[in-house]
Amino acid sequence: MERLVSFDWLKRHAKDFDLVLLLVLIAISIISFLGVYSSTVTRAGLETYYQKQIIWQMLGFSVFFGLVLTDYRTFTNTRILTIGYGITMVLLVVVLFMPEINGQRSWIPLPGFQLQPSELGKLFAIMGMAAYLAKIKEKEEEFTLHHFIRVAAIWGGPLFLIMLEPDLGQGLVMVGLFCAIMFVVLNRKPLLIFGSLAGLLVTLYFVAIYAFPQYYLKFVEMLPLKPYQKARFVVVIDPALAKDWGYQVQQAIIAIGNGGLPGKGLLQGSQTQGAFVPEQQTDMIFSAIGEDFGFIGTSILIILFFIMLQRMVKIATTTSDPFGTYFIAGAIGMFGFQIFENIGMNLAVMPAAGITLPFVSYGGTSLLTNFIIMGIVQSIAIRRRKLRF
Repeated sequence: MERLVSFDWLKRHAKDFDLVLLLVLIAISIISFLGVYSSTVTRAGLETYYQKQIIWQMLGFSVFFGLVLTDYRTFTNTRILTIGYGITMVLLVVVLFMPEINGQRSWIPLPGFQLQPSELGKLFAIMGMAAYLAKIKEKEEEFTLHHFIRVAAIWGGPLFLIMLEPDLGQGLVMVGLFCAIMFVVLNRKPLLIFGSLAGLLVTLYFVAIYAFPQYYLKFVEMLPLKPYQKARFVVVIDPALAKDWGYQVQQAIIAIGNGGLPGKGLLQGSQTQGAFVPEQQTDMIFSAIGEDFGFIGTSILIILFFIMLQRMVKIATTTSDPFGTYFIAGAIGMFGFQIFENIGMNLAVMPAAGITLPFVSYGGTSLLTNFIIMGIVQSIAIRRRKLRF
């Protein structure tokens, strides 16, 4: 077996290492630290969160480089995947018996941090689907309804338990990553139908919000959701209509507007330092960055995210391994949806679904899971060519 950590191995693979992707992750992590520091250092009980964030980032980068030196094909092993998927499903069941926090049971209290099984659910859903689809591709079988049902079952298991928590935000992310993989897998005709349907739904959503808000509100009222979940959809019409549930979004909008073009400067934003935005270090971290660094700072962050996704697309389209392509497609769907949704809910153009901003929001499990995914992406990048001379 190839010695992955040998100098010879590193020399032969170094040219395929995506340095730009690494630099982007470092830049985003710096912005994350500044955002978490600004939104927690003056808040009672949260003063040490920025220190914890650094620890999680250091651990994340350590895992990232460890996975870069690990052959990603290890994760296509059926036994390893089955064990990981099974443990994740057990944790998703266990979390349903945990104490309720903010209307949902999503965390398992552990010494020093809280484990969020839904993050692992996303990871192993992507891995499981990618591994199964890769086997179909290698056998040169046509993707049929039978295969679709099998893939949907792999994805649907974690989704079902996540929705029981209930975690609407993570459930929507699961839908996003599933759609991304299907866009890669489906043939031309079903892809056209699938894409047209997805495009129609998105178009109807924005048309309803801006052209027929009254009908949108009636539709939301009919949804089989709890009051606080309905309120998350109402905020896109007017945060004030959501009453107490819209307060968070209202304050986030004020914070972003207060930043203007250049921003108020680190620790100078009145909304952030006045602790007006609830959970600003997690779901609403974008508002802290917007107030401190303004339109310029948030634009830089968005550009960095765009570059990150673009590099992932490049790796996915140049790898010769179908597992690599499918895995990265799922990861792009996951990250892309989270970025769009998180920034959108900070601006009240998307439902306040409680989704973290990848690599930026404070958090242990989510941050570590993101670095695991990117470590695997880099592992795919440096092993993307089958033949080396």
